[in-house]
Amino acid sequence: MFEIFSVGDSAYLQAVLNAVAMIAGTGDYRTAAAIGGIIGVIIIMLRALIQFDGRGIRYQDLFIAYVLWLMLYAPSVRVSIEDAYTGSVLVVDNVPMGPAVVGSVMSNMGYRTTRLFEQAFGTPTMTGNGFADSLQTLTAVRKNLLSRIHLGAANVPVAGSDMESSFANYVKECTLTGVDLHLKSVDAILRDADPLNAIRFDSDIYMTEIYIGGQPQTQTCSDAWTNLGNIANGAFSTALETQLQQILGVPSAANTLPKIQDAFDALAGPGVVDASRYMLMSAIMPMFEQGVVGRHEDGLHWTKASMIEQAIQQRNTQWAAEQTLFSKIVRPMMAFIEGLSYAIAPIMAFVVLFGSVGIRMNIGYFSMLLWIQLWMPILAVINLFIQMSAAGKMAALTSANYNLPSMMGIYQLDMELQQWLSIGGMLAASTPAITLMLIYRGAVTATHFLGRMDGGDYANERIATPDVVSPAPILNAQPQHQYNPLSAVTQTGAEKVLPTFSAGKDMSAAVSSAYSASEQATSSFMNSVSSSASKSSNISHDAFDSRTLGQQIASSSSHTDAYNRQFGEAFAKKHADTGISADSFSALVAGSANAGAKLGNDQLSATISGRLQNDFKVGQDKSDAIAADISQTVNDAQGYQVGLAKSLAMDAQDGTRNVASMGLQSQSLSSLQRSATDVVSANETYQQTASAQQRFGSQASFGAAETGYKIANDTNLMARLDQTLDQYGLRGDTQRLASQWKAAGWISNGDQAYAAAGMSLLTGFSSPSYRTLDNQQSRQAEVAGYQLLGDAFNAPKADQSHNPVRNESLQNQAPHVGDVKSSVEQAELADPRAEVSGMGHRVQLQIHRAGNKIGSGQRAIEADHDQNLQGLDQTSKTGFAEVANIKAEHFKAAIAAAANDTPSAAEASYNYLGGSLYNTAKNIEAGGSAGSQYVKQFNEGYEQARSKGSDIWESVKFAASQSYPGFMEATQTWADQRVNAVADRLTPSQQAYYRAALFEAFAGIDVGGTQLGVLDNLKQQMIDEDGVVEGNNIAKLLLGAAGQNRMDLVNQIGNYNRALGRVNY
Repeated sequence: MFEIFSVGDSAYLQAVLNAVAMIAGTGDYRTAAAIGGIIGVIIIMLRALIQFDGRGIRYQDLFIAYVLWLMLYAPSVRVSIEDAYTGSVLVVDNVPMGPAVVGSVMSNMGYRTTRLFEQAFGTPTMTGNGFADSLQTLTAVRKNLLSRIHLGAANVPVAGSDMESSFANYVKECTLTGVDLHLKSVDAILRDADPLNAIRFDSDIYMTEIYIGGQPQTQTCSDAWTNLGNIANGAFSTALETQLQQILGVPSAANTLPKIQDAFDALAGPGVVDASRYMLMSAIMPMFEQGVVGRHEDGLHWTKASMIEQAIQQRNTQWAAEQTLFSKIVRPMMAFIEGLSYAIAPIMAFVVLFGSVGIRMNIGYFSMLLWIQLWMPILAVINLFIQMSAAGKMAALTSANYNLPSMMGIYQLDMELQQWLSIGGMLAASTPAITLMLIYRGAVTATHFLGRMDGGDYANERIATPDVVSPAPILNAQPQHQYNPLSAVTQTGAEKVLPTFSAGKDMSAAVSSAYSASEQATSSFMNSVSSSASKSSNISHDAFDSRTLGQQIASSSSHTDAYNRQFGEAFAKKHADTGISADSFSALVAGSANAGAKLGNDQLSATISGRLQNDFKVGQDKSDAIAADISQTVNDAQGYQVGLAKSLAMDAQDGTRNVASMGLQSQSLSSLQRSATDVVSANETYQQTASAQQRFGSQASFGAAETGYKIANDTNLMARLDQTLDQYGLRGDTQRLASQWKAAGWISNGDQAYAAAGMSLLTGFSSPSYRTLDNQQSRQAEVAGYQLLGDAFNAPKADQSHNPVRNESLQNQAPHVGDVKSSVEQAELADPRAEVSGMGHRVQLQIHRAGNKIGSGQRAIEADHDQNLQGLDQTSKTGFAEVANIKAEHFKAAIAAAANDTPSAAEASYNYLGGSLYNTAKNIEAGGSAGSQYVKQFNEGYEQARSKGSDIWESVKFAASQSYPGFMEATQTWADQRVNAVADRLTPSQQAYYRAALFEAFAGIDVGGTQLGVLDNLKQQMIDEDGVVEGNNIAKLLLGAAGQNRMDLVNQIGNYNRALGRVNY
């Protein structure tokens, strides 16, 4: 029995040999041989006839052919087929001896030579494990743990568990939270060789949901990591080994990790890489990637999420498309050619009887068997090359601190595995050509082999040097995408469906809308002002007194009164010939504004003119001119009224108690704040819209793709766009719209699509889904968008001093054509000459009568004036006394509350007093006054104590013990300075007590005993002055102010004294 080692497929070879044995056992087999013999005789006879040398018939050729047939193809033998990879043996009977003997000799030679090569190389055996086994093992682990589909049952190692969801949630809600908080770095995560420690984030605040059996559990990040680690190192690892058993072709799950470990030991060295960590990291890495995608989705970063998801899917598709190199390329090829060489044995039995021709064909046939058996040794050499090259790359990864099996290390390892597996595939496919070149020494074969290493001509020279002229076809199909320098890569025809920003036309409509909104807001505000203002502040009311109101405006500190005062001063300067003061004009302006909303322009002008004539004795012509001027001013919607709204808003914000020009208190003022703010906001929007319109002129159009490309390539513009989108809450809608445009293929670049979508939302071309803007916000967003558009394309900026409504009041001043003529015609003028005769006598008589009336009226007015002055004085005194009593009671209660709440002096207060005293001593020393030598000694003692670590107060005590005179002089001067600082708020008796209390603050240091003894006497003086309760309270506040430097307590006593008139304001 002959033994054949099958390097391809032993079952396939058995089937081929069985077929050959069946054919050889039939009569047809011998008949074919007989026919071959006849053909051989004919060939020999023909050759003898045509030979020129006359050597005759070569009977020996026929004889040798017949002998070879009898030796090689007539007898049959038993053959055992041993699989070179599994060791299984198959037996086939009645196989022709020739193929059996030659196959046995050649296969033994090839197989055993291969085993000797493998033993000499010291690499994992190809005959026992397969071609490039180490690389294929690591690749199989990676590509079969890419998702829950690949994991299969391993994803649920315990009933109710879900490892992929658990790890993805943990990465999304814990690991990446630590990265955002800068408690973990991405580099540390990717370089950690421990898969569980890499994603670990300890926190008892942040939580996540995991599935480790039973119901889903929400746990803190620390607890979740512990529980995930337990199941990952236990049931999950066991399930992974079971899942990889069949894939790696090992007999049991217990052999899975040893198989992986052998692969790493062969490539990286014994024990360098832990196989169990590699297997667990290969399973966790896709879950980590899913967590990153989920994090971006939670943060509404749709572009980043889709980018990572696409990369993951493409990687999975690539790995899934790749097949096992040896089992799918090399072994099938070897199995086919090996089977083919034995399958043609009956044909070789037929041709061997052709004579010398058949003998040469059989020699070639047996050479083919040799050719096949040379594959295994050559593949062993290739296997060594790939093994050593991959081992060198893995050593380089280790030297570069990629820390296999860290995530970063596995990513790099993936690229190396794919590269060397592809090289191995090319060399394995070239093995037949290499051996064929050795057997037949064929130049064609060598050329073919070298051609596989040729890169070919893949350069398209027309890219760099395009054709000058290109003929056009009858039908031109446009490309799916196009590129131009302004819009980059876009889908052909995208400009037809993307927005076009027509700046001039759009901004004209926006200006009109903004002006209407401003007018409406201003009108509503002025109606509110007219309704809220007091009657005495309304010029149309009988209680209006311009002089009194003017004085109140002049003494007020409110922004609104100051604003009206500006207009009053302007009118007083313009109409100085009338002698009306700025205060009175301020009152007239404010009163007109308060009444303007309820009166028409003509009625308001008539009212103002009447006030000027009656109160200030201004002539009718002059009063009409001034009235028209004031009326036009206060009715200017974009001028005076906007400024008034700003002033009222500022008063409301500052909490102003009284606005004299409108007679408003803080309660009424707050009710006007909303409408005033609306006016200011609407006016600002109108001004901004008008300014934006001036930048673009009458017409300017910009495509969305061009605009997006311009903004995306300018970091400053992109930052402004993000800021504007955040201001109006449109970031999420922008990401949504950009993702839609990019998914549709309209714009290829993500940043460009984002910028274009943002501009489309700001300018109102696209409607937001997540955020709803009111009319005011929409107008502001539109203006902001067009301003950004103008900056992107360097549109000219409008002069900020331009005011489009500056001269709108001229429209009302223009006279109407025909008014004068109509007035003259309707006047029915008559000749006055008859009436003026004797006018002189009548005038003198009238003057005499008027003189008498004026004299009596003047006397009555003076008497009435004196009486009113006396009554006003008495009323004022009474009112002031009542206010003073109320204020005094208020401050008295405040003093009592402060006296009961004032704490004792703390160490910080003593330190402050000591520091203040030391500063006074330094000033005395610097002045060089008498006794400064003692003060200098005091300062030196203080500094000595401070240098030894004493606090300020202890240092003062030490300095006083070293130079008591210096301490006394500094204390006296310091006390005088403190008392002088509060002299304008305290009565003399209170000042004396305060001075004595200052010395009391230095308890424990004998300043001057005479001062300490007078505190009770001084307190008694204050009790005599204010009563027992108030006197004690004031004494307690002064004592606290002296010891704790509480000037707020002194201020309370000062307010109380001012209310009683004891000190001046």
